[in-house]
Amino acid sequence: MTVEKTLFLEDFQPGRSWSGGPRPINEAEIIAFARQYDPQDFHTDPELARESPLGFLCASGVQTFGIAHRLMVDSVLNQTHVVAGGSVDNFRMRLPVVPGDQLSLHVEVEHTNPHSKKPDRGWVTFLVRLRREDEKTVLEYRTTILILRQG
Repeated sequence: MTVEKTLFLEDFQPGRSWSGGPRPINEAEIIAFARQYDPQDFHTDPELARESPLGFLCASGVQTFGIAHRLMVDSVLNQTHVVAGGSVDNFRMRLPVVPGDQLSLHVEVEHTNPHSKKPDRGWVTFLVRLRREDEKTVLEYRTTILILRQG
């Protein structure tokens, strides 16, 4: 599915925000993801997870980041003239994600900077927060993305 790209660098003023979700997560998807990408017992086996120091099955931080990124793509990046990603910084896993959680995204523009060599584009830094249904943040990070200026 193609989405019309309507957002340029000029549309990203500090304080502007977007939301996405909610996105449910269940035990089967946590286990399937972990078996392929993060096969630690507290992600792959509910019984062993109960015996772990954490005491329960939870999603991998890598999976949680993937969900946050997908929600960001759906809510803002697919409508944006993105050139490339630049960085992910200050990555903080605040709380575990468990089966049954409903995850929602809140993303806010922190600042923009012109590209030092190409005037037709600039960098946008976003503060990204993924929250559970109780509004508690499970994941927080900053990401900087290169975006085209308008014509």
